[in-house]
Formats: sequence, structure tokens, C-alpha cells
Amino acid sequence: MSDTDKKSPQQKPEDLTTMDQAKSRRATLKKLGRFATVTAPTVTLLLAAQTKPSRALPPSSSPCSISSRALKTAKAEIDAAGILAGVAALPVDAWRYKPETGLEQQTHIGPYAEDFRSVFGVGDGVTISTIDAVGVCLAAIKALSEKVGSLEAELQRARQKTA
Repeated sequence: MSDTDKKSPQQKPEDLTTMDQAKSRRATLKKLGRFATVTAPTVTLLLAAQTKPSRALPPSSSPCSISSRALKTAKAEIDAAGILAGVAALPVDAWRYKPETGLEQQTHIGPYAEDFRSVFGVGDGVTISTIDAVGVCLAAIKALSEKVGSLEAELQRARQKTA
């Protein structure tokens, strides 16, 4: 039975394209020999699963995001101050998954994927990539650090004037 015979007749052509892209991505990552895939009903998570114990990471370490320069293209500068403004405007709530999703029912704190996409322009509006979330946090921290440095310098100048 071919892959096309296995596909449900209810699937739309755009769903098949997305599925094909996900299969292609998984196949590419599997070829690299360092990844495992976990598939839930609507979400595919790619988890870095080391095939050999690493001296850099203990065996009990949590999954990590692939972030090597060797695997990336199209570097673009970001506006850290703009990211910080986006973080300030981003709704962050306490929430739980709906019971019908079959996902755990513990309380989480975080943004909604729709808002995250609207504010930062990344993601699909359904999920938030951990690498994007970390990137937003680091950019906001960088902007805060620059702001604090600027305020400290201004305070130093003001103190010197009054002394």
C-alpha cells in the first residue's frame, strides 16, 4: 500500500503538503543521525536525541534546539528594543489545555501562539517554537541590559554634576 493510499480522503491538499514537508524534514533530520521524532495528533516535535553520550551534556540533560551556524542561512539583524516592546505588549496568562486535546491538565503560564505570531512574526499561530521563545527572551534581555547601562551612565553623569 502506497503512502497516498494510507492518507485519509478527508484531508485537504494543503494538509497533504504540510504533511509532506514534515515528513521531508523528519527524513533529513534522521539522516543526520541525531534526532528522534514524537508525533501527537496535530503537533510534530523534533527532539534532539543524542545517539552517543556527550561529554558536554550529561545523559539526563533535557532536549535541546539545533542552533549551529553551520546549519543556518540568511542571518538578519533584529531590533532588540522592538522585541522588548513586543514582550511588554504580549499578553501572558495562566491557562490549561482543553480536556478534549488529550494533553496534560496542569496549569501553564505563557503567551498564546496567535499573539506570539502577531507580535514577533514567527511561528504558525498554533505552536511556539522553543528556539523562537528563547530568542525573544534573549533579545529582550539584551535590550534591557542596554537600557540599564544607558541609565547607569546617565545617573553617573548626573552625580558628577552635583558633586
